[in-house]
Amino acid sequence: MRTPTFTILLLTLVACLGGCRKKPAPIVITPDIEKNHLQRNHIFGKVKTLETKTCNIWADSVSVADTADLEKLKKYYDLDDHLSHIAHYLQRYTSDGYLLEHIKYGWISKDDIYDYTQYRYADDAKIERWDCFDLNDRLLTYCLYHYDRNRFLAKEEIFQTYDDRDSLELTFTHTTDGIGNIIRTVKKYSQTPDKFLTEYHYNDQGLVYEIVEHEPNGEVFKTAKIEYDNYGDEVNRCVYKAGNQMIEYTYTEYAQDGRVRKVIYEDKLHHVKEFHYFFDYDANKNWQTEVCAVDGQIVYVKQRTFEYY
Repeated sequence: MRTPTFTILLLTLVACLGGCRKKPAPIVITPDIEKNHLQRNHIFGKVKTLETKTCNIWADSVSVADTADLEKLKKYYDLDDHLSHIAHYLQRYTSDGYLLEHIKYGWISKDDIYDYTQYRYADDAKIERWDCFDLNDRLLTYCLYHYDRNRFLAKEEIFQTYDDRDSLELTFTHTTDGIGNIIRTVKKYSQTPDKFLTEYHYNDQGLVYEIVEHEPNGEVFKTAKIEYDNYGDEVNRCVYKAGNQMIEYTYTEYAQDGRVRKVIYEDKLHHVKEFHYFFDYDANKNWQTEVCAVDGQIVYVKQRTFEYY
C-alpha cells in the first residue's frame, strides 16, 4: 500500500523542522598577522574617515550615574570649545582597512593642523614608509620599513630631519617565524648602546598571548599575559613585573554581537582605576561616545564620527 501524498509532505515537513535547522555560522578568528588597521582596533565596516574629539569634564559633580542620560552629560562639555580639548584627530583609510593619513589638530583652533602623518604601501599591502609633516608641510620625521626575501618585516628605521639633514634616531630589528609573525624585536636608540628586547608568543589561532620585555642587561622588565574569548577578542590583559607582581590589569566587556561595552583599567602601582563606558553605536556596531571615569567621577568624554565607503 502506497503512502498518500499528503502524508509524505507532512513527514518531510516534520523531518525538516526537527533536523534541517540552519546551523550557526562558524566563528572565524583572524590571526594578528592578517589584520588590517581597523581590525586591530576593533572597528567594523568599510571606514573612509574617522574623526575623534576628546574633551575634559570641568564639573566635579558629574558622576558615572550621569552616563545614563547622555543629553544631561553633554551639558558639561562642548566639543566645539577648543579650551576643553584634550585631543582632536582625523584618520583616513583605504577601502580595505589600511591607514592612509593621520591628522592631529592644534590647541588654538579645531581648524588648525598641528601635524599630519601619511602612510605608503606596496602592491601587496605591506607598509613601506610613513612621513610626518608640520602644519607648514615641512618633513619632521619618517620611518622606513625593510623586508626579507620572504616579504616578512625585518627592520624599521625612524629618522628625524634637522636643517635638511636626516638623523637616524631609533631602529627596530625583527625576528619572524615561518609565517611572518614577529617573535623577537630589538629596539635601539642611536644615541646609546643599549638594546631593549621584546618577545612575542602566539596561541594556536595566531593571536599574541604573551609579551615579554627585557632590560638592556637581559633581565625581564615586565610581562603581559593576554586572554581572549571564543571570538578572538581580547578580554583580559595582566601586566607583571619580574617576580610575578601584577602592576596593571585591563578587562574588556563585549555585547553578544561584538560591540565593546566597557573597559576597566587598573594601575596597581599608582592606585588608579579607570572605567571606560561606551554608548551611541552606529549601524556598523561602532561606538560613537566614550566616557572615562576615575574614582566615580567623569574626567573626559570622547566622541567619534565615522564616514563609510
